[in-house]
Amino acid sequence: MNMSAKHIIPGLDDPTCGIAVAAKQLIARCIGEDGEIWVHSMWSPMVIRASFSALLTGKRLVRMPHGCTDPTKLKFHWHKKRWVAPIERWLFRRADRIIATCEEEINWIKMFEPKVKKIELIELSRRNRGNGSRLISKEEPTCSICSTRLKLLYVGRLHPLKGVTYLLDAIAQFPNQQSIEMRLIGKDEGEGKSLKKQASRQNLNATFEGIVSEEAKNAAYNWCDVFVLPTLSENFGLVVAEALERGKRVITTDGAPAWGENLSRVERVERVEYGEILSGYDGRLIYLKGFRDGTPEERVRLLVKAIDELAT
Repeated sequence: MNMSAKHIIPGLDDPTCGIAVAAKQLIARCIGEDGEIWVHSMWSPMVIRASFSALLTGKRLVRMPHGCTDPTKLKFHWHKKRWVAPIERWLFRRADRIIATCEEEINWIKMFEPKVKKIELIELSRRNRGNGSRLISKEEPTCSICSTRLKLLYVGRLHPLKGVTYLLDAIAQFPNQQSIEMRLIGKDEGEGKSLKKQASRQNLNATFEGIVSEEAKNAAYNWCDVFVLPTLSENFGLVVAEALERGKRVITTDGAPAWGENLSRVERVERVEYGEILSGYDGRLIYLKGFRDGTPEERVRLLVKAIDELAT
């Protein structure tokens, strides 16, 4: 077993951090060749120091940006990133390989630095091992408009690009919103306080749990009826795969393009006016088209329709 490849990972001990979870998955699969240094993510001093260290010691540098070159993500806090961007481009040009997780991310990387040497595509999630037998059953809870409790789960950073504010606005549209119970798990990265105020103002039945253990995260997946990732910018969305593999109903958006471009991961069920309904692994997924570039009102409307669809 090859153990000589090294992975530099931010936030390794956070099971709600997609980059850390993905990197651990690659390590477990012994991905990487002799003498390679895999540097995950971008922008942080640790990442840049690790990349320079690999080059100075003659190691093969492999960069895996995990969606950090998404134009939407680049615009966010660009006034800070612009000072580091020339260094990152310089490092990208000298990397032996750059790893992408979907075709769209390859385009993002090329737009960020057209002179990259080699871009490779890697599959993060496990293939479908089920037969679809765990799709929605009649005994499962239905939505609040049917006066039955519905349990929603979000796992990820509390960050403006994750679109959680639109999820809260969507839940507020339902007439019996108190029967919809929400749990939000993940690190606060600048939006936690405002989201808590929003949930309180809208009288939502929502709990914010911060970073939890791997066991607690797994228990939350088992607890929920519907998992929602209303993202505006995601390279893959490992939490989507984790929820589907547990047979859950899932909502995500075209902000996570991997789930729209490679439907070999799931089987197409039907197209609806607001997106596509797919089944695969053991769960069911609604992939919302037009969410990423839509207006705030359009994003809320798409989420309301998707929640109503999966809840009934």
